[in-house]
Amino acid sequence: MDIRSVTYFLAVADAGSITEAARILHLSQPPLSSAMTKLESELAVRLLERHPRGVTLTDAGRYLQNAGRRLVAEEQRITAALRSMGQGLDGELRIGAEPIGLWHVVNSAVSDFLAEYPRITFELADANPLVLLENLADGYLDLAVVPVLVEEPLPTVNDVAFDTTIIAHSPLTLVVSGSSPLAAQKRVALEDLRGERWILPSRVPGARSLSRLIDDRFAAVGGSPESVVSVPTVETAAGLVAAGVGISVISTVLAEHHPGVVTVEVQGGWPDLPLAVVTRRGGVITPVAAQFVDVLHRRGDDSSATHRSTD
Repeated sequence: MDIRSVTYFLAVADAGSITEAARILHLSQPPLSSAMTKLESELAVRLLERHPRGVTLTDAGRYLQNAGRRLVAEEQRITAALRSMGQGLDGELRIGAEPIGLWHVVNSAVSDFLAEYPRITFELADANPLVLLENLADGYLDLAVVPVLVEEPLPTVNDVAFDTTIIAHSPLTLVVSGSSPLAAQKRVALEDLRGERWILPSRVPGARSLSRLIDDRFAAVGGSPESVVSVPTVETAAGLVAAGVGISVISTVLAEHHPGVVTVEVQGGWPDLPLAVVTRRGGVITPVAAQFVDVLHRRGDDSSATHRSTD
């Protein structure tokens, strides 16, 4: 099984038709059909169910579709890495960052990195942790920066496990709108806030570090809030808080960049939220990505603590 065969198979799987895939690949239909038959023969398993108007994937075909995308992405990264080694640091870098990590460390790291390596083609994805892990697993992202907890290792995604290195700890704060009566209070008890409408990031299975911290704090004062509005990220939460919809917990750095919110001290405070660089376990780390990780370490506040997620 070679990369070209896998690439051809992925085109067929995505198009749902050998004829359509041949058109996209600028090939004639008979050689592509023969290539699919040869691939199935080499692997000794049927990958495609052929129908008069197209093809569908067998279980083995669906497995190869997921694994093949990662294989092709890794091959492309190996090629880019070898070229960058021969030509000096050049190429592309695709990273993802959950908003707390984005505001706390990634924004400044990107500024430093591009000032030092202006030839790099750079792409940044801003999303919730689960979306970032999915994009990391399928090979689209080189790395991601997300909140983590040592007691809750990151889940595997499509059979891909992840390595995590903690680079920073983000302080958290309660935020309310400037028009809220709470804004006039210097300090409040958490138990007195259970009746407020809370705006919190959705509970992401396997990657719920912020919600876990909030749950633990509320458990100590008698239970979770009575009313919760779920949102994709803390960035969305901050906007809704500024609009007077409710209250939330976000990073202090993020709060500083949203003038419509007011921070209020809570008795007992909040634990700091660990932020980590996440990479695919066993995946290729290109020289470009490695350099960016070095910049993250310099910008972070704790480059020494490392832990790994379990399979």
